[in-house]
Amino acid sequence: MIDNFLEKNILKSSPYIIAEIGINHNGNLELAKKMIISAKKSGANCVKFQKFVADDYISKYAGKAKYQSSYSKFKKKSQLEIIRESQLDINQIIYLKNFAKKNKIDFLCTPFEIGSLKELIEIGMPAIKISSDNVNNILFLKEASKSKLPILLSTGMSTFCEVKKAVSIFKKNQNPLLLFQCTSNYPSNIKNSNVAVLSKFKNFFNCQVGLSDHTNSIVPAIIAVSLGAVAIEKHFTISRKLPGIDQKASLEPHELKLLITKCKEAKLALGTDEKKVTKEEKNTINAARRSIVLNVDLEKGMIIKKGMIEIKRPGTGISPDNYKKIVGKKLLFNKKKDQILQWRDIQK
Repeated sequence: MIDNFLEKNILKSSPYIIAEIGINHNGNLELAKKMIISAKKSGANCVKFQKFVADDYISKYAGKAKYQSSYSKFKKKSQLEIIRESQLDINQIIYLKNFAKKNKIDFLCTPFEIGSLKELIEIGMPAIKISSDNVNNILFLKEASKSKLPILLSTGMSTFCEVKKAVSIFKKNQNPLLLFQCTSNYPSNIKNSNVAVLSKFKNFFNCQVGLSDHTNSIVPAIIAVSLGAVAIEKHFTISRKLPGIDQKASLEPHELKLLITKCKEAKLALGTDEKKVTKEEKNTINAARRSIVLNVDLEKGMIIKKGMIEIKRPGTGISPDNYKKIVGKKLLFNKKKDQILQWRDIQK
């Protein structure tokens, strides 16, 4: 029986923070190891890499996205050549997986084509993260669903109709599902984050939701947590000065640490939908709430009239919502102006 990574790891640690190292290692294992250690020190729950054979999913005639063309180093290189330089084979992925385990941080890896998908399943990957560029790749999605593993599905570049088609494949095969809102540009504009769609995802698909965020801000992640996101994925690097097409959209260690802190605070602040008095408010109630007091000196035996009552702090006496029960009652003790009335002062 397959352990449910979604329940045992992600939901247990929500908000679960995935540091997407992706291809920021530039094919350098030593750099990849430094990034794993740095992500762990920053407080991430998981590091994520990418497994692909570039020639198997990118045509040599493929053009570049605008963000891929913005780096002078890559001006003369094709998309295929750029991606190929960061390719890791399965033995290197196994090495990094073991290294992450040694450093006590979860390890995930995104397959980009069916060959890599099968390799990752074979080495015991606990869940399959599916990138946005495969949302409409039905053959790939069906192959992934056969694994019965939890599916972490990003939805960048897709319409709601396309998301429905993809989700239906995993629902049919009963894969545990975590659906990520995502905007696929690197970095993406904060105004295009559309974090509000998480509520629709959660209600319509009846599944867990998360945010794969490519902005340079931590705000979308905080909002996502407040809307019920159980996982946040952010690209991560030890320095944006490193070469690579994803570096500009990545957080550095101190930024990742801040994001994690604020997401956890957002989760704490969210609380529950039950309205109740908190423990810390109980002392404040006595000092800040109000009670019924008299605005004149009254002697024992006198009748309390409406005009004799005022409402003042503290909240240690008869509550203001009982003022009608006080009017017309006989006073049992002498009371001075501004003294707080107690039930023992009033004739029943």
